[in-house]
Order: sequence, then C-alpha cells, then structure tokens
Amino acid sequence: MKRATVTLPWVKLTAIIALSAGYVSCQKSDDSSEADSHKNVDTTPQPTYQEWPIFRGDAELQGISQEDLAYPLDLAWSYEPPVEDGRRRLPIDATPVISDGTIYVGNQEGTIYALALDTGELRWQFQAEAGISGPAALHGDRVFLGDTGGVFYGLNAKDGSEAWRFEVEGKIEGGVNILESDDGKVRVFFGSHDYYLYCLDAGTGEMLWKHETDNYIMATPSIVNSGGQQAVTFGGCDGMFHIVPADGEGESRSIEVGSYIANSSSVRDGIAYVAHNGGEVLAVDIATGETVWQVQTGYEYTGSPAVGEKRLFVPCPEKKLTAYDRVTGEVVWEFSGRRAFDSSPVLTPSTIWQAGTDGYLYAIDPADGSELWTWQLGTKVQASPAISRGMMIICGQDGVVYAFREAE
Repeated sequence: MKRATVTLPWVKLTAIIALSAGYVSCQKSDDSSEADSHKNVDTTPQPTYQEWPIFRGDAELQGISQEDLAYPLDLAWSYEPPVEDGRRRLPIDATPVISDGTIYVGNQEGTIYALALDTGELRWQFQAEAGISGPAALHGDRVFLGDTGGVFYGLNAKDGSEAWRFEVEGKIEGGVNILESDDGKVRVFFGSHDYYLYCLDAGTGEMLWKHETDNYIMATPSIVNSGGQQAVTFGGCDGMFHIVPADGEGESRSIEVGSYIANSSSVRDGIAYVAHNGGEVLAVDIATGETVWQVQTGYEYTGSPAVGEKRLFVPCPEKKLTAYDRVTGEVVWEFSGRRAFDSSPVLTPSTIWQAGTDGYLYAIDPADGSELWTWQLGTKVQASPAISRGMMIICGQDGVVYAFREAE
C-alpha cells in the first residue's frame, strides 16, 4: 500500500488540552536567604509539581515529567488489594493516573481503586464488568476507562459512582485520551478489538463518531497538538499507522508500516515516533505522512517511547533502553538491564526512570545511559511509572501498588 499524502483540513487548536499536566509551584522557606534593606528574599529554587492525568503524562504521550525526583528513593507505602484465601492476587498491567492527590488504577479482576497519593488509603473502589488492562484518563470530575468485556465507563472521580457507560463489540485493552477544544466540547478517544476508534462526548457518553480499521486497536491514541493541527494518531494490529481528524470530519490517512502496532506512539513538534512489532523504530511527519527516518532493529516492541527535546528513548524486550537522536535517528547510547523492558520509561529533567520484568526500578542518566541507582521491587513490572507531587507510583504483576518518594 502506498503512503497517502492527502492534506487534512485541520482546525486550529486554541484551547488547552485538558489532560496536559497542570503545574503548581510550592514555595519553600529558607532561613539562610540573603536580606536586602527591607526584607528577606527567598532564593531557593521553586519545586514544580504536576498532575499525571493520562497514560504517559500528557495528551501527546511524551512520557515527560517536569518534577525532578532525586535518587535514591524510599518506599513510602504499598497498597495490597484484599484477596480471598487460596486465590492469587491478579496483576496490574495498567499504568496509574493521578490528579488532586488521588491515584486511579484498575486490575485484571476488574476493580478500579482510588487511593490517597500521600498515604495509600483506599478512598473508593468500583467493580467493572470485566478485567482492566488499559490506563484510565481524568478530566474535571470524571474518570474514564474501558474493560476487556467491551464496556467503557464514565465514573465520578469523587466517589466512583457510574455517570454513564458505553458498550462496544470487542475488548478495550488500550488507554484513553481526551481533547478539550475551543468549541467547548470535551471528546474522549479509545480503541477496541472491534476494529474501531471511538470518539465520545465526555459529559454524556454519546458517540460523536467512530473510525474503522482492519484489525484490533490495542494502543492508547495520541493527540497532535502542534502547528495548529488537531488529530488523533494511533497504530493498529492491521500494520497501519492511522491519522484521523479529531472532529471526525475530512480525510483520514493510513500509513503502512508492515507489522502490527500494539503500543502507543509519542508525538512532539508534529512528529510521531513509533516502535512496532516488526522490529523498527521510525519518525513520521504528521502533516505530510512522510517518514522522516527509520531504524531497523529486529526487536518486537511492546513499551512506548519517551520523547524529550533532543532524544527519543525506546525500551525493548531484549533488555535494552536505547536513546536515539530525535532529528536524525542515530543511536546515542544503549542501556542494558537484566531482563526485558516491557514498561514505558518516564523522563525527568535529570533522570530517566525505567522499570523491568526483572523486578528492578532503574534510574538512568539521560546524557550517557549510565546506571545511577536501582531498587529491587521483587515483581515483574508491565505498567509504567507515574509521577505527581513528589511521588512516583508503580504497579506490579503481583497486584500491588507501590509509592516512592525522595529519601530523607
């Protein structure tokens, strides 16, 4: 199949995407501040706190946190969901999301938990019809997520009560993305095993439009938010990378990559970065549909990339995290762990955090790929870290939620 080069009739985006991280500066007092002739002036750098309301932290799924957690970290608390005698606690594959001091995450048993970020105290739980494998998303007072029985939920974030539900004809294994545009509409996007990408009204759950593909959609869709473009991009098990106008109108585009894409792409400056099961990493220009660069690796990727200003960080099942030059695709460095990296990394100003199936959490220097610090969790990790308000949250295949903070 040839790459299409149809120009999309983009609508200019002027509103702030609701899921972009909201930053809150917290001022520290400093008794040693220098004084001027009238008052003491605090010269201490201001820490930056943010929410983590979506998989990968923001709607473009870049995997970046502005909070610079300093290693070493200490385990602040862990939450072990109750389990009946004689039964095994089911894994947590979904990455947690965080807003207003509350963590939201579901497990394979179909239970969605809301936990206090600072203590791990259970605030409420909701039982879905089937297991949860994809991350939720937050907007306003709502939590959105789907289950493997094909039910998509809009829950009230305060108490977990069900506001509405929408049923599809296949599993929902990927996560959710949200777009708030200048027409006042809030749209929710997710894919399903029934071959469709869905767009719902966030307030009512009414379907606004759906886009058909040729196979399962397992990835969390990403939102293009650059150059005045509004688009939803995602890979499918049909071996295509799809670009769909966010309002459902106008021409869509499908770019053939030759193998199924089960993970999510990251978008920055109008370029989508894709690592797919066919053993290839590539950069695609959203506006033209042209491939900027591609690298053949032979690895079957399951984790999603993190993309910084200059580098792209890609985890792979061959126990490697590789840093690429974002512009040229050249390999800058490779880090080797003990086992596969199925989890997606998170980039902070001074550290890149990567969890592995070896049960370790790694702190890696993004400049040269050297190992800075590790913590042995003792369980495989499929979900990605989430960072908010000085805390890092990781969920394990043992079904436990772990919370870390900077060591005293």
